[in-house]
Amino acid sequence: MGDFPMKFALTAISAAALATVAAPSAQAATVVNLDGVTNASLNGSNGVTLNLAAGTYSLSFIQDAYTAFTRFSSTSGCDGAGMNCALGWENSARYIIGNTTYLFGDGAASGGIGPLGVGDGYYNTAALSFAKSSIYNGSFTLNSASAVTFFIYDDNLGDNSGGVSLSVGAVPEPATWMMMMIGIGAIGGLMRRRRISTTVRYA
Repeated sequence: MGDFPMKFALTAISAAALATVAAPSAQAATVVNLDGVTNASLNGSNGVTLNLAAGTYSLSFIQDAYTAFTRFSSTSGCDGAGMNCALGWENSARYIIGNTTYLFGDGAASGGIGPLGVGDGYYNTAALSFAKSSIYNGSFTLNSASAVTFFIYDDNLGDNSGGVSLSVGAVPEPATWMMMMIGIGAIGGLMRRRRISTTVRYA
């Protein structure tokens, strides 16, 4: 009976710790699928808009509805490795916060120039372009709740194919990471306490 308050306290700590560890997973990343035709423009007028809370967000290319896009009707001028193409596939996008446009990906999403002069240039397949896109990991910080519009930069859309998929995820604040570590430590302490406990019996 005397152990009940202790067990209750430990159970409460364990539950709180588990809740702390689980909390960041609730902030799952949002996938933004940008079609190379319907979400392409010079000003983001037909982009995909997310209404995001204040905080820091990570940005990366992922494989979802799309892997990469091309602004050309054919691929040409590639080297033996399928890179440095004159025409080909790329992973690039732009996003607008307030009145400012930011560039992300191959060639900093520079439109008709594409990725030439940056990295390996265009690629001969969407799969190869996507494989190389892992080098791009961006982030942005919102000081207040804001609308963020993502789009593909291009104006001659008749020969476009494919698209890009972006992962936009909230980055936990340092205080959240600290709470996570405290929670994990509490769970570890409880498990250790249970392992070293012994039962004494008297004849």
